[in-house]
Amino acid sequence: HTYDIYKAGSSKEKVGTKEFAEAVISRLGSGPQVLKAVNFEQGGKIIMKPYVRKTPSKKELVGFDAFVHWPGLNPNELGELISTLNTSDLKVSMITNRGIKVWPDGFKETFCTDHWRCRFKALDGKTITYDDVINLLKHASMKKLDVIKTENLYNFDGKPGFSLGQGQ
Repeated sequence: HTYDIYKAGSSKEKVGTKEFAEAVISRLGSGPQVLKAVNFEQGGKIIMKPYVRKTPSKKELVGFDAFVHWPGLNPNELGELISTLNTSDLKVSMITNRGIKVWPDGFKETFCTDHWRCRFKALDGKTITYDDVINLLKHASMKKLDVIKTENLYNFDGKPGFSLGQGQ
């Protein structure tokens, strides 16, 4: 590498790494020669306003994502299996793999791994409870589905606080 070293009078010299390091060392403690020096006032106080907590938003649990380890390759088979978990309050709305929607109406050409996100949403814009999530997960366990992680989906003041999936 070569570096530009500026000398007095704004001329510059191309030097290698060793020469650049020597030039830096030789200038330690001296002020700037090209730009105007800046002097910061010592001992100035930082004045911080007291923290005021914002008014809490209306928080509503409207669904959850269940991340499933499933070794199959056909998302339609998983969709059929996951759909058996639907309740009167929750329904699987989509399944993604690597961020791509694969069910319903996915493309068979999509390369899928063994890690699937199954999104369950409350029906008719309703809210759900933790018990609804727990009961659905209990049924998933009874069907030997390997749920490796869940993530709750919330609305805040009526607006989704989560990323929509492809096509949603």
